[in-house]
Amino acid sequence: MSWDLHYMTMDLPRHTHHSGWHTMHNVICGGAKLTEGYLEVLTKARVKICILQGDKDQVVPLECCKNIKALAPNAEVDIIKNADHNTVVLGRKKEFAKYLENTWAITSR
Repeated sequence: MSWDLHYMTMDLPRHTHHSGWHTMHNVICGGAKLTEGYLEVLTKARVKICILQGDKDQVVPLECCKNIKALAPNAEVDIIKNADHNTVVLGRKKEFAKYLENTWAITSR
């Protein structure tokens, strides 16, 4: 018997689970009271901060992006039209992969 597993089952956890999910969950969600300090450290270290959010996101209010941008003025905020909390990535696989490649290329210089 052969199963065709969705790419999220195999690839997404392999490449992003620990670095992406745990960072977002533990720092932003689980440790919201510490976010200001973390953003200050990242800003002082000149770490590139990229924020993607869908304009139809009903999980995370758009004000959160504005608040992060206020705390980290050099953060890049990209509001994706007609995308919600899930489709900002999952509904735009090719665009998101290209965005990641460009971000990694810029930050590796």
